[in-house]
Amino acid sequence: MKRDGVAGALFGAATVFTAAGVIGGSWPTGWAAVVCALVCAALGATLLAARRGRRTAPEVRDAAPLPGSGTNDTDTRAPRTGPDKTDAEPRTAAPGRASIVAAAAVWTLALIAAGVWVDDDADDTAATGKAPAKPAPTASRLDDRPAVAWSVPAVGQVGDDAIGFWGLGSTVAQGRIDGLFAYDGADGRVRWSVPAPTREALCAMTPDTEEGVGLVAYGRHDKPCATVLAVRASDGKVLWKKNLGGDGLVEGTLAVGGTTAVGAEDRTVRARDTESGEQRWQRPVPEGCETLAVDADATRTLLVEQCGKGARLLALDTRTGARRWTRDLPVESKATAAVVSVSPVVVAVNEADTRGTQAFLGFDDAGAPTVSVPLSGPDGVLSAPQGVTHDDALRPVVRDGLLVTLAQQESLVADNVVAYSLKDGRKTWSYHAEHQTMALAAESDGRFAVLENENGGSIALLDPATGKATARLVPDTAKPVALSIYPELVPVPGGHVVLNQILMRAEPAAFALR
Repeated sequence: MKRDGVAGALFGAATVFTAAGVIGGSWPTGWAAVVCALVCAALGATLLAARRGRRTAPEVRDAAPLPGSGTNDTDTRAPRTGPDKTDAEPRTAAPGRASIVAAAAVWTLALIAAGVWVDDDADDTAATGKAPAKPAPTASRLDDRPAVAWSVPAVGQVGDDAIGFWGLGSTVAQGRIDGLFAYDGADGRVRWSVPAPTREALCAMTPDTEEGVGLVAYGRHDKPCATVLAVRASDGKVLWKKNLGGDGLVEGTLAVGGTTAVGAEDRTVRARDTESGEQRWQRPVPEGCETLAVDADATRTLLVEQCGKGARLLALDTRTGARRWTRDLPVESKATAAVVSVSPVVVAVNEADTRGTQAFLGFDDAGAPTVSVPLSGPDGVLSAPQGVTHDDALRPVVRDGLLVTLAQQESLVADNVVAYSLKDGRKTWSYHAEHQTMALAAESDGRFAVLENENGGSIALLDPATGKATARLVPDTAKPVALSIYPELVPVPGGHVVLNQILMRAEPAAFALR
């Protein structure tokens, strides 16, 4: 009898679980598994009860009817005995009744469990507005990682150097050798472009746009960078075009502040209206001097000039060109320089004298020195803007009283991010990366983003107060996207765009991580 019960249970289990697996597409779990198990047990108990019921009915032989009765439908007499007959041993009905009771109990439990299962599904549906989803057969550990959303193929020849970029919200404009191209941050399509004229190449562009306008410049091979265009950033419309005389633009001196475009050209620092191109003011470069760097915002224009073996920093009124202040720099030999920030005032200076000034220098609004952060020191070799040193093309970030840059400390490549206070020049925090650090950017939420050379470009998001990584974005891609040297990182809504500024081995011109 036990073997029959076990066989019934096994048959029920096989039937119910196989049907659930085939029809449902996956084996039952949770309340579904409980219901299936109870149904299996109920089926087994039912089969056992049925079989026992057939075997335990009492056998009654030669029974006489009761007096006064019409028929012998029910015989409650004791079995007949005799000297040559043995008692008829009836099989008791108690085991059969117990099996039936057990089967009924198990079926009851199965129905209760089924009701709970249905109620849970109903609650899930009410809470979410849709039926509960089936569990995925397999879950990827990379589901929460950003993917390479799009990429732009390589442009030009090996060694070609892009000029710069503008972050325009949901659009990123890249200055390539063949022109200015604005990519949609969501899908990479070209929203607008200003192609370079035949046999001319892009040779300069402003670091950013102001009042929706930026400037670019073109030049022919072995000729001055001498054609300047004002471009409206919303649609790429060219507002005006100027052909410059003499030696054209001085490298690193094209800027825009407010509605004023400023550039050093033909030994003159000249300012024009960004909408019309009309000249607003000019300042001749003194004899024996040369302009090393220019940048501007709506109210202040900064010039770094070298005169003989000395150098100085000048602050002019952007609208009128009037001088506000002049400060001699601690320079006694030939130098290179770049304006890192106009407000607050931060410049980077690299003197030819190895014992001279190689530092980030800070000044207050009146031109008084505030901080000096050496380009090389206990924190390693700091990365400076393009043109300051031979090996760098990084845009350090200045925000919320901090100067943030990359640093080479324990390797031949930058692997640290270091932040310095612009109040006293002391290190505020540092972040050590497991991989080479490539570029920096300021996030809209206040954090700093650092691009690392891992799997085609991972991004660490750093807390501005501590420098600790609060998030890490690693591309979910089987084949890493190639990074060139000195890429740029540009935050866009919902992701980041990486611009490869120097073509080394057919890297994409740009790609997006989302």
